Amino acid sequence: MTEVNCVAPTGCLLGAGPVWSPSEGFLWWPDIKRAKLHRHNPKTGNTRRYDLPIHASALTLSEGRLLMLGDREAGYYDAETESYQRLTTFPDEPVGNRTSDGGIAPDGSLWFGTMDNAENLKRGRYLRLDKNTGAATYLDLDAVRVTSTFVFSPDQRVFYTSDTAAQEILAYDYDPQNGTLSQKRVFASTATSGCFPVGGAIDEEGSLWSAHWAGSRIVRYTPDGAVDRVVNLPVSRPTACTFGGADMKTLFITTARTGLNDAAMQRQPLAGCLFSIETEIAGLTGRAWGNPVV
Repeated sequence: MTEVNCVAPTGCLLGAGPVWSPSEGFLWWPDIKRAKLHRHNPKTGNTRRYDLPIHASALTLSEGRLLMLGDREAGYYDAETESYQRLTTFPDEPVGNRTSDGGIAPDGSLWFGTMDNAENLKRGRYLRLDKNTGAATYLDLDAVRVTSTFVFSPDQRVFYTSDTAAQEILAYDYDPQNGTLSQKRVFASTATSGCFPVGGAIDEEGSLWSAHWAGSRIVRYTPDGAVDRVVNLPVSRPTACTFGGADMKTLFITTARTGLNDAAMQRQPLAGCLFSIETEIAGLTGRAWGNPVV
């Protein structure tokens, strides 16, 4: 059995978008609904919270700062000064949309998604944020209701993303020479289990670890889509996961308590907290925005 540990009792309404900073030895993640940022130090167990001017949904590293996506914009956050600097906005996104998940592509650009904040309309799009120009362009992918999971296989040949509302994890062939996607396919479906795939992470063997909202679990899928391992959690709404720690063998899991009634909270008082498990296989080391695979 894999031991699940609650490492930060943050009680987030909607924790998501975790990113590991190797140089600091910190895990960073936002609470989208409360417009907060959390920083956890696994060595000391200390967790700090920051107030944000936007409802950040995803983070990445960029030259010693955090680049964050939130609402309909992207900007830099400096934790030392607790200041935010807007980089760009996404004016083509309709009012009522917000950013969702994101991840660094092999060319160093930031790929991310948007969604209807009310989760009613199928108008979530996929975008690419270029480091050199700071401009966001739309990827030629179908609109979905809720976008999540933005990870690539170790050989950079497969892109994984989740169409959460459709209960599908999708895979595309990725051409690292020209940055194009092809051969869309359903990698895995959670429809029969009644849960929804949200954020995910890739390990060194190319397996995808996927958080299942309403499923109380993290599932490890092998590259052929087979279920290899199921890690049960004491909360029903995991939102995302990422690898970290000195050896990249700690899987950190963000969770949510939004929408849970009093009875549900009594059954799962740790909902919204940060969890971790130790794995035998290391995860891929994260890259900063603008740093391509070499």
